[in-house]
Amino acid sequence: MTLLLDAVGTLIHPVEPAGQTYARHLEACTGETVPPERMQSAFQRLFSTNALPDYEGHPSGHAAERAWWRGLVRKILVDAGAYQSLQNEEGMFETYFSTLFDHYAAPSSWQLYPETTEFLEAASQLGPLAVVSNFDDRLTPVLNGLGVGPFFEHIFTSAEARARKPDPAPFDLALDRLNCAPRETFHCGDSFEADYRGASSLGLRAFHLVRPGQTLLDFLDFSRQNPA
Repeated sequence: MTLLLDAVGTLIHPVEPAGQTYARHLEACTGETVPPERMQSAFQRLFSTNALPDYEGHPSGHAAERAWWRGLVRKILVDAGAYQSLQNEEGMFETYFSTLFDHYAAPSSWQLYPETTEFLEAASQLGPLAVVSNFDDRLTPVLNGLGVGPFFEHIFTSAEARARKPDPAPFDLALDRLNCAPRETFHCGDSFEADYRGASSLGLRAFHLVRPGQTLLDFLDFSRQNPA
């Protein structure tokens, strides 16, 4: 069997809430103080409703993802009432966005879930492992920096596939590169729509990871009890 895994919310999570990070970087950049809770509320509301990246309009998938994040960050600041201070000086928003984008490229900004390493050590005995994530070119260095990159045959991102789950393209890319059949492939992720429905629609054996009630060890049991 082959095991595919989502990244954020499944293997790793940010060290601090996004709202706290956004507010802290804003204060460092402009001196303006915005309640982290207001930033967090704007982030959660706008992240899930923002349009998909324009993959056709950029030279690479990573460039499209970066442009998507740039637009989202601008909307979050406007919604939180924090954008005006970044307009007062030419280039200030670009400085803010670049430092924020680079922040999430650092492994120190992320941490593994407590059971991630234990899970990967055990799961690697069942078959090849790979990541299929709605992320960009920052993901591989992050996973390598956290010490888990070597567990994976490949780290597939939406930047590479030029499409985001639940679109079939990221899953198809993984199945093709790993030369595995859907019925012999398992996928685990924390998003019901992107991971469970996306994988299930292609015939993969999908597992919806619902934290904190479940952990990756529940997916390990699911895989062992349903051998391909």
